[in-house]
Amino acid sequence: MTPPPFMATTNDIVEIVVTSMRDAFLAVTVFVAAMVLLFSWLQYATSGRFVEYIQEKKKLQPVIGALMGLTPGCGGAIVMMPMYARGYVTYGTVVATLIATLGDSAFVLIGAAVADSKFIAPLLAVHAISFVVGVTWGYLVDMTGTTPYAPLGRFGPTIGQEPPQIEPESESPLDDLSREVPEGLGYKILHQGYVLWWAVTLVGLIFAVLLLVWSGQDADYSLELNYNPFTLDGFITWIGLIGTTFSVILYVAQKNWFADDTEATIGDKLHSMRETMVHAASETAFVTFWVMIAYLAFEFMLLFSGVSEQDMSHYGDGVIAVTVAAIIGLIPGCGPQIIAITAYTKEIISFPALVANAISQDGDALFPLLVRHKAASLWATVHTTIPAIIAGIVLLIAGVNP
Repeated sequence: MTPPPFMATTNDIVEIVVTSMRDAFLAVTVFVAAMVLLFSWLQYATSGRFVEYIQEKKKLQPVIGALMGLTPGCGGAIVMMPMYARGYVTYGTVVATLIATLGDSAFVLIGAAVADSKFIAPLLAVHAISFVVGVTWGYLVDMTGTTPYAPLGRFGPTIGQEPPQIEPESESPLDDLSREVPEGLGYKILHQGYVLWWAVTLVGLIFAVLLLVWSGQDADYSLELNYNPFTLDGFITWIGLIGTTFSVILYVAQKNWFADDTEATIGDKLHSMRETMVHAASETAFVTFWVMIAYLAFEFMLLFSGVSEQDMSHYGDGVIAVTVAAIIGLIPGCGPQIIAITAYTKEIISFPALVANAISQDGDALFPLLVRHKAASLWATVHTTIPAIIAGIVLLIAGVNP
């Protein structure tokens, strides 16, 4: 029987807030930061070659699009959107890219795998499934002649008319990406505060790795909640609090509440290594904020409802959970998706539900597509949600849970 909820004390609430802030930074942020920086640098170093290659290899476009979507973060997927608007890639390539991308929520899963090896298999499995489904569905979309104006392909009516192709003015589709305007308080905070944020994150990464080592040496080891900065546990706690606080400041400064990557930020990152560092910090801060929100939501739900995590996990399995996870994926932006992925890392939802959300969600890539091609952005959400529900139910029936 579920125990009745009880009145929480101020100390209970403060402890949950402090612990959530500390753990969000030390268990997620520091590892996400390293991965974001790595993949942002790879995009900065190789994006031009990717663009040239995909223009030349028409038959491989859904495969290449899925590979671009597979890269953690939203940058790879966002780059594909102006290419579709220019007519360089097929609609099936867009669908393959959006299915394969996990957006910034991929970093949450990567961070969980770094901290706990039991998440390595689900991490690899969800990416492999998303890639295979993305490529398969992308080719199927192209083979059936499915487009935003023929959403059922050759099997249904045509809705409206495809607009005439506009001849591009520049040579590279990357030139279509807008650039940030260097003005405003938020811009100054990001471009001056990112160095301090990286310094705190580096210190946090060192202690996060040490915590993993200490936990491996002693299974009973746990970090105590201590506010004295002159003790080891207290110092680590303050690093977590300061790191999360800085992350929230950067999150607020960027003024993008549900999506961190935009065409402007991607355009800046692809043209400057300094901007790559700035926006890697901004992107990680975005992930940190939403992970903290997820932690707080779960902990307060448990505190005030009296329901245990084991009780909650019963609601995260089954066809309804798969369908709800896929519907959450319809929401544009990475914020809600980070909460969904965090729910999996806390064992609230099942692996089939995780896959359904991963396939359905489009990350931040839907926003530039919405600006350039409203019909495509509308139907792309539908065309990615259908395979999401199918894949989730198939995995559920097969009992797959790596």
